[in-house]
Amino acid sequence: MSKSTRSIVIILGLIMVTTAALAMLTTMGGQTTAIATPPPNAGASAAGLTMSSEVVQPKILKGGDGRVAVALSLVAQKLPEADNVLPPATDLVVVLDRSGSMEGQKLTDACHAAVGLIGRLSPSDRLALVVYSDGVQTLSPLTPVTTANRRHLVALAREVVPGGGTNLGGGLRQGIDLMLATPGGERQRKVILISDGLANQGITDPITLGRMASLAVENHFSVSTVGVGLDFNERLMTTIADHGTGSYHFLENPTAFARVFENELAASRRVAVSDLQIRIPLSPGVDLVDAGGYPIRHEKGVALVHPGDLLSGQQRTLFLTFKTPTDTVGTIVLGNITLTYRFDGRSHRLDTQPPLTVACVADPTAAMASINRRAWTDQVVRDEFSRLKEAVADDIKNGDPSRAQTRIREYEAKQEAINRVVGSEKVADNLATDVEVLRSQVEDTFAGPPAAIAEKKKQASKSLQYDSYKLRRDK
Repeated sequence: MSKSTRSIVIILGLIMVTTAALAMLTTMGGQTTAIATPPPNAGASAAGLTMSSEVVQPKILKGGDGRVAVALSLVAQKLPEADNVLPPATDLVVVLDRSGSMEGQKLTDACHAAVGLIGRLSPSDRLALVVYSDGVQTLSPLTPVTTANRRHLVALAREVVPGGGTNLGGGLRQGIDLMLATPGGERQRKVILISDGLANQGITDPITLGRMASLAVENHFSVSTVGVGLDFNERLMTTIADHGTGSYHFLENPTAFARVFENELAASRRVAVSDLQIRIPLSPGVDLVDAGGYPIRHEKGVALVHPGDLLSGQQRTLFLTFKTPTDTVGTIVLGNITLTYRFDGRSHRLDTQPPLTVACVADPTAAMASINRRAWTDQVVRDEFSRLKEAVADDIKNGDPSRAQTRIREYEAKQEAINRVVGSEKVADNLATDVEVLRSQVEDTFAGPPAAIAEKKKQASKSLQYDSYKLRRDK
């Protein structure tokens, strides 16, 4: 059976199953299963943080795929604002790619933005400058930005010259080591790694570099990444930022460097909740398979996720996807969600009560009818559509427009079938508008002469992947 034939069979199957469920809803007159719908979680609050959680579909079908989505909403307390309140002191380590490919506007704009950043730092802040090409050079360790030091740091930033390869791993390692060598106390601390090309010197494996960045988590700082132009590895830069609980930025135009530095500094001034960790002790047979795109670590039956800091007054919603057994009718306990974090210089803990559960039922009507319209709508337009865009970005990068269009058709068929039952206007609009734009983008990317297609592939794949990243991470 060909790939296209298999895809059509899958789509028809989805439509047939949902059509059957709709018919049952009509003919059974609202009959319900003996298994009660699990109660919603009431949420919980502690110092500086409020948490609530909601199962998108509280009843799942026996013999189904067992995937259960949970919307986890986090709201940070709004910090007081007053003219006489000084912002928290900040430590920044800027790790700049000065390889040959950065020559010209990219390096000029990066150095100019670094000078602007230095001008906005106060004497209580500290800055370090690291550059890398074939090797790595520390221009300045973490240095208080006093008047005298400011002039010196500006001079260093203006003297950077391009040349050589891209030892990205060496630059990252040096930036992390500078943080580890200088205690920070309650300061807000961040490494900002910049690159415009592929890592081709030293350590180049994304998994290894991701593990390196994860050292930031246990040492109370973060690692953000900035990809410049169209020739860097966006997957690598995303992996480093995710493991380092920082942010990933895509700059197709290097003139936006200054804005990135401004945003990173402004965010460091407004952190309310830091060192945030999600802990979920998993019941036997249950696994956490996705957490809004963030890395998941498993330790002795406990799933651990680090989604990064929360800013003052910020609200974020992450969709946690569990895989559960569906061989037996009954109640399935997913587990308690526990948050550990720091607020106002102290450690805190927050738990969901009662534990999250779902009901496994034999009645497809009951399963479909249990879908929470609001939560499902948010899951589709923010989480599932973002996953689709990320997958399509990979297909475009790999030069496979046929696979990309098949993914789009499968997504469209699945969501249309479910939405006949749920009736979400936002999902209908997503299918009518956003999906059509995505379909046209794939077609446009692969239209034209080979040279133009090659350039459009790089631009489209990076833009789609970045859009997906921003929407799912919700920072």
